[in-house]
Amino acid sequence: MLGVLFACCQGAASSGNAGKNASQVRIASNDSAKLVPDKALNDASCVLAGLPVDKASGKLYALTRTKEWKNHARYMDQIWNVFRQTAPRLVAFSQTELEDINTRCHTLFYPFGGPDFLFANAFFPEMDTYVLIGLEPAGTAPKVKHPSAETYRLYQNAVSNVLNLSFFNDMDKELANDTIDGVVPIYSLLMARGNRKIVSIQEVWLSETGDLFERKEGDTIRNTCSAGMEVRFFRPGASRLQTLYYFCTDISNEGLQANRPLQAFMDRFDAETTATFVKSASYLMHEPAFSRIRETILQKSSAVVQDDSSIPLSCFDPEVWSVTLYGTFYKPISTFSQYLQPELRDAYQLGDPKPLNFRIGYARQSNLQVARRK
Repeated sequence: MLGVLFACCQGAASSGNAGKNASQVRIASNDSAKLVPDKALNDASCVLAGLPVDKASGKLYALTRTKEWKNHARYMDQIWNVFRQTAPRLVAFSQTELEDINTRCHTLFYPFGGPDFLFANAFFPEMDTYVLIGLEPAGTAPKVKHPSAETYRLYQNAVSNVLNLSFFNDMDKELANDTIDGVVPIYSLLMARGNRKIVSIQEVWLSETGDLFERKEGDTIRNTCSAGMEVRFFRPGASRLQTLYYFCTDISNEGLQANRPLQAFMDRFDAETTATFVKSASYLMHEPAFSRIRETILQKSSAVVQDDSSIPLSCFDPEVWSVTLYGTFYKPISTFSQYLQPELRDAYQLGDPKPLNFRIGYARQSNLQVARRK
């Protein structure tokens, strides 16, 4: 089932093709020479994910023989099994409700996504490129040196919330250590659990005009906000690469004003082939201070899949967008009680929303809205 969940995607090209539209740059589907996994990266990811490695892995294999690692593997299995119970429902929703979006779109934009590669890939398995943004540090490729029981516990805590609640809770606490230095190790762990093979992890940066380049030793970047990470990976048996980009940056109006390279990068998204996914977004785009990212999404998306914490329903012009409602909505959870959104409440009460048989976002009675450009 997890193999179905993490279905094959066609990958985006990297820095050598900088200057082309990010949503249109792809590796040729028959470029099998690119599908060469990096053994060191994948072995490290497996150890952190609580998965075995072969004897050729040397010291990492020896670690998997320890009592601490075996306990970690047992805990990770328990955590992952929670997600396995939900996985068939996510697969069914993607196949029945998002099929047209997956067919026509090549890029998934996930602002406020942070470390949540899991749900992005679950709903949108056919994307060439994933672009995630968050305030969590990007971090570096996973490294396994001398892990203790506490080290393993940090990884367990870092992923348990997204698997149980569909969002990361207290990520600042989980990343405030010298073991997990950002979201990239979490991506790597999730990819290992999803039977994905990592080809490369490298730093990238954006030029002032939104061109994407590989960051090389000695490079001087004028705007450090434009730096990001690129993870390239594939599913065994597939003939195409996938590419994930992550940028750690503030996407408020003030933050985007200071990060012109990222704004230029987003402005080059192809509005016909870009889908946006947003959930658990703290209702930030309900505020004037986040109007710029909200307008970018509305201008550069062919479809928007979101929960009520994302873009207010009133922002979707009915002349431009067709919106399908799923699940249940009456009001936000108490933490965000000021964002009542009466238009959305009335739409749910007066309309005929489709059922939603899995939890996503903040509330136990979850909701999703799928907006398609007409």
